Amino acid sequence: MARWEQVLSGLESDPMSLSSQLDWVAKYRVVDGYRERHGVPWNDARLAAMDLQYHDLRPDKCLAARVGLEKLCSEEEVLRAVTEPPDDTRAYFRGKCLQRWADDIVAANWDSMVFDIGDDPLRRVPMMEPTRGTRAHVGTLLEECETSAELLRRLGS
Repeated sequence: MARWEQVLSGLESDPMSLSSQLDWVAKYRVVDGYRERHGVPWNDARLAAMDLQYHDLRPDKCLAARVGLEKLCSEEEVLRAVTEPPDDTRAYFRGKCLQRWADDIVAANWDSMVFDIGDDPLRRVPMMEPTRGTRAHVGTLLEECETSAELLRRLGS
């Protein structure tokens, strides 16, 4: 919350002071700095190229990697998040279902998942509450269910 307050205050007073914390500010400074140094207009093709290069995923090409942005999590945490959902939000339920029963899921978004378990009609599981679906809330249920059909049956009762 303290960081959030700091960022909101910075946005209110001097957004450019947040260039080490906010990606869009850092990107603006890089592109605008180039524009000013070379006296080019905003519609110059070189700026469009920089816009793309800023987020290039190749470490040796990525401009974002060179601007000194603060990192809020370690490389290990990022790599873990690629395969493991966070324990403390509804993303846990969604991620674990996708890990186990991806072939049975026809849609997944922030607030629902839709399952196709064969002969039955599609089944939508609403997830409107961000704090429901956490490991503490559904971890045991997910561990106990062998199939998505069993999960849906148990959720329905």
